[in-house]
Amino acid sequence: MYKNPYAKLKPSSCRPYTEIYFIRHCHPNYRLEKKVGEYHMPLSKTGLKQRRYLTKKLLTLKIDKVYASGLARAQETAALYLKKTGKKLDIDERLDEINWKDWYRLKYFNMTEKAREKRLRRHEILDRELDRMQTIARRVIADICRHNRGRRLAIFSHGNFIRALLTGILDADVVGFLSLEIFQSSVSKIVVDRDGYVKISFINDADHLPSPPTEDLYITLVD
Repeated sequence: MYKNPYAKLKPSSCRPYTEIYFIRHCHPNYRLEKKVGEYHMPLSKTGLKQRRYLTKKLLTLKIDKVYASGLARAQETAALYLKKTGKKLDIDERLDEINWKDWYRLKYFNMTEKAREKRLRRHEILDRELDRMQTIARRVIADICRHNRGRRLAIFSHGNFIRALLTGILDADVVGFLSLEIFQSSVSKIVVDRDGYVKISFINDADHLPSPPTEDLYITLVD
């Protein structure tokens, strides 16, 4: 009988398991951003349509508790689910978007090593900034887990926060962060055991939408 040589490295998991669904907000109305500000930007018509399909999916998950960031688009994404279930929303501003503007227009993959050293001298600085982001995200979720052991949570948050958390779990550097896209209205799931071991169940599930989400198409990675 074949024995997996990696079995000895696998930690034994301990119940209770805390299941966390991370939902990136639906499409916001970017036309209103200058008028109302990034913090208060509401969902667009497209976002409201996405929310209907997302809510239908969330209603099948038997969620115990709901969290959202302090931003309007995250709370508005959760609003229809809350209305249909009567659940209370816990607003936690630690789940707010992380505005890390240094990663825009950063190209990496098709460079030679020499070109990378020359053009990305700040790469180590960006990595340190990302380490800080990842640490903050992990600590926020660890704190939420401590208060919700064994429960099933829905957390409505933002692309960079979710990316920071997931790449932190994977111990990925800035290139790994740039390589991961989190779609608007998508659902990602992790499971955390009693001792804090984490399993990523899936990332970027958007099957509830009638058409594929609009991709970034490397807009933020080209000169």
